[in-house]
Formats: sequence, C-alpha cells, structure tokens
Amino acid sequence: MKFPPLHALLCFEATGRHASMKGAAGELFVTPAAISQQIAKLEKAVGVTLFIRNTKRLELTAEGKIYLRAIRPALGQISDATQRLMSDNGPNTITVSCTSGFAMQWLLPRLPDFQAICPGIEVLISTTNRLVDLLGDGVDFAVRHGLGRYPGLEVEMLINDRLQPVCSPSLLPDSRYLSSPIDLKSYNLLHDEHREDWALWLRAVGIEDGEAAVHKGSVFVDSNGVIEAALAGMGIALVRRSLIREELASGRLVVPFRATIDTPIAYYLVYDETAILPKSSKQFRDWLVSQAIASQREFTTR
Repeated sequence: MKFPPLHALLCFEATGRHASMKGAAGELFVTPAAISQQIAKLEKAVGVTLFIRNTKRLELTAEGKIYLRAIRPALGQISDATQRLMSDNGPNTITVSCTSGFAMQWLLPRLPDFQAICPGIEVLISTTNRLVDLLGDGVDFAVRHGLGRYPGLEVEMLINDRLQPVCSPSLLPDSRYLSSPIDLKSYNLLHDEHREDWALWLRAVGIEDGEAAVHKGSVFVDSNGVIEAALAGMGIALVRRSLIREELASGRLVVPFRATIDTPIAYYLVYDETAILPKSSKQFRDWLVSQAIASQREFTTR
C-alpha cells in the first residue's frame, strides 16, 4: 500500500475546502508558502495535478475533486478516533441511541446502578427507531431490535429472552388464566412493528388458523406502546419478560398463558470499534453487557 505524507493530505483537504491556500494556512497555523510546498509534494507523490492555479482563484481539477471526496471520510475517521483516544482528558459523556421502549422499560430502571458505580460519567440517551450514522451523528453506542446484521460494526447480543403473552388483570376471568389459546380470538391482540411474533406464538400452541387474529388489533411503533396499551387493558401483548419485570412483580400485568416462544429477533448493542477507546466508554459497555447477562440469566432459568 502507498500512503502520501499525512501533513500534505491535511493541507490539500483544507485548501480544497477553503478553495484558498491563505484560508488553509490560517486554519493550520502555517504560511501560504508552506501550504503550497505541501500540495506540490502531494502532487509529485501521486503524479497528478490536483489544482488549477491562476492569478484570480484556486480551483480543483476533476481528479482533485474526486480525490478530495475520497479522502475526506478517512481523515474524519482519523480525527474521530484520535478524539476518542484522548477523551479521558476531557468531559466524560456517552451518547446512546435506542428505541423509547428499550430506554423506558430496560435501560432507565438500571441506569442508577451505573451512575452509582461511575458518578463522573454522564449518559445521554437519544430515542429513535431510525438507523443512525454512529460516527457522523456522534453516537457512541446504539441498541437495535433486529437480526444483528450490521456489517463493519461491533455487534453484541443483549436481550433474547422468550416472548410471553401478558395483559392487564382486568381482562381475565377470576381463574386468572384463560382456559385455552382459542380464547384469544375473543381478545384484541397488541402488536409492535413485528406482527409475525403473534403468528409464531399461535403456531407454537397449535393454532394453525391464527392469521385472522394476527391481522387484527392495534399496531405500535415499538414495545413501549404495546406495554402501555396492555397496562391500559386494551388487549393482550406479546413481549419479553425482561422488559416488564416491574409490571409483573407489581401485578399490573399478568400472564394469561404460560406458553412462551423463541424469536430470531433480539436486542443488540452496536458500536464502532473506536467507541471503547476511552476508559469511560469501555466501562459503560462492560456494565451494559453485564446487566444484559444478568437479565438473560434471570428470565431463562425460571
């Protein structure tokens, strides 16, 4: 592999961005003559003219424009990685992107434990369902609900306990349990965006003609809406027990059927490998994974 001088690349990028050697010189705290020498060195190294020079203005050649667009992301990654490597000398702030359901039902109830262990680290939570550009958006960690396929990123499974039907006790007869899964046809099913979860559960309990039930009922963006609707008595939800441990313990949600199912969809921790360069970020990642392991153990040994 051939690499041109890094300082020459920085001078080229700054000059291309400012369309001026004087502007680049001011940014990099050198003279315009020094910028000109570095660009000449770069052009000699690559064997291509990168700028058209005339008395009125400085303009990138066609090759120069393409080269500038190609190297800019790499220089940005070098800057971001360096900043993360040196960030222990600055404020300890960690940004986590996750759905509102995961934040409300799983992360926030556990966060005081992390703050007690690491009181000097601030955790900022950004709730969104959309995909984010981790480095471009300044996000250290993301928690995503899916199949765990995120090429080029570090991926660790956090939550994958079985799906359990739950509802408000106000919906159930005195027996507390419904007598048969067939009884579900009399109830409203609550769905998140993955409607197929109910189809999997119905097939697992022997109901092959459950498609009509699957395609009726209310649909919510994420598990938080589903859980809130179940608490309000709007229907029966299919959720992970780890997301509703407080609601189950208090009796605000109950289990109408004991049958549970596995699902290929899980919650994953996703991050760029440079995210754990700062000590504070590594501490958060290790804490989050340890909490997930404890939660998984709690709900798979019952």
